[in-house]
Amino acid sequence: MTFSDWTSLSFEGGWSDTFIFRVDPLACIPPFEYAPLLRRMAAHTLSKRPSASIWVQVGGPGEWFIAELRRCLRGLRLPFAVTHGGAELAYMDFSRAPALLHSRSQTPPEVTDQPPSVSPAELKCLQSLARMQVGDVAEVASLAGLPGEVTERLLCNLEQKKWVERALKESGYLVWQTRNKGLSAALRSWGVPKGVEFIAREEENLQDVGNKHRHLARLWPFWLKSAWPQAEVWSGWSEVGIPEVSVIPDGLAWGRLQGYETLFWLEVGDGHKSRAEITELTARRLKQALKLSGRSGMRLVYTQLSTPWVHDAVRWGCMNLSEDVAVVLGHWKRFGELPMAEWGRVVE
Repeated sequence: MTFSDWTSLSFEGGWSDTFIFRVDPLACIPPFEYAPLLRRMAAHTLSKRPSASIWVQVGGPGEWFIAELRRCLRGLRLPFAVTHGGAELAYMDFSRAPALLHSRSQTPPEVTDQPPSVSPAELKCLQSLARMQVGDVAEVASLAGLPGEVTERLLCNLEQKKWVERALKESGYLVWQTRNKGLSAALRSWGVPKGVEFIAREEENLQDVGNKHRHLARLWPFWLKSAWPQAEVWSGWSEVGIPEVSVIPDGLAWGRLQGYETLFWLEVGDGHKSRAEITELTARRLKQALKLSGRSGMRLVYTQLSTPWVHDAVRWGCMNLSEDVAVVLGHWKRFGELPMAEWGRVVE
């Protein structure tokens, strides 16, 4: 296994043997998807170095990403801590007491790795494609957090370097995808050791790629930024499987709205269901969305992009809202338009 760094920390009673794993929360991967990777890495590390502990350092804004990553790692086979990147590590930050040695542990072998010859913006494109498998320019731009015209230029540059390639689907849908070199660069940027699979990074329901529903889900960060330029949208993902949550949001974004750290949950469509089915399904989805936001103390904006008759049924599934949740109903054909969220209310 390879890690970002290693340290031996002095605590009362001895020295730790701590491997550091650095995470960028803006690198196109939601926190839940790191857990399978870190569990595999921890198991192998523990078999070779029984005194080991892991310190996950998360850079970037906010508290939610850290809280969810810490939650997902519960039960890890060795002691772990999850903190902000610049924070000092205290003994009590570990999930359980780490093994302490009488003297500073022997430094593990250092691995020299040549960084990829791509810019940070190009790397964002590779990361977003590595999670989507295939995507068009607008989808890549939205999930990478880059302007559309810049993204197209970056993808062309990466194509010349043979890191990505374009393909034309049977429907005439022009998409981009990573080549082996580009996928490898994305995996290394996430801290994935060579030879270790990271299938958990992929979107759920990849068989639906290319349809209108998935396209709108991938544009969710762009849609939010266009509709609410005053909001901060730090990152966003489509089709996210969430531990202990029984439904999969079409889109999930994370940022700050009106001074509050907020999760932005997206559902698209439902026009093929009956009114009763839509109302029942909305109530169930909203309950699960509130379960996600409530367990880390976040505010929630729950958005439905549909047609007006669907909105009428959705309203009945959103009764008795608390002051830390807002429900927003937008038309799925009016890109970049949303009414302003109002806490405790349904707005259209």
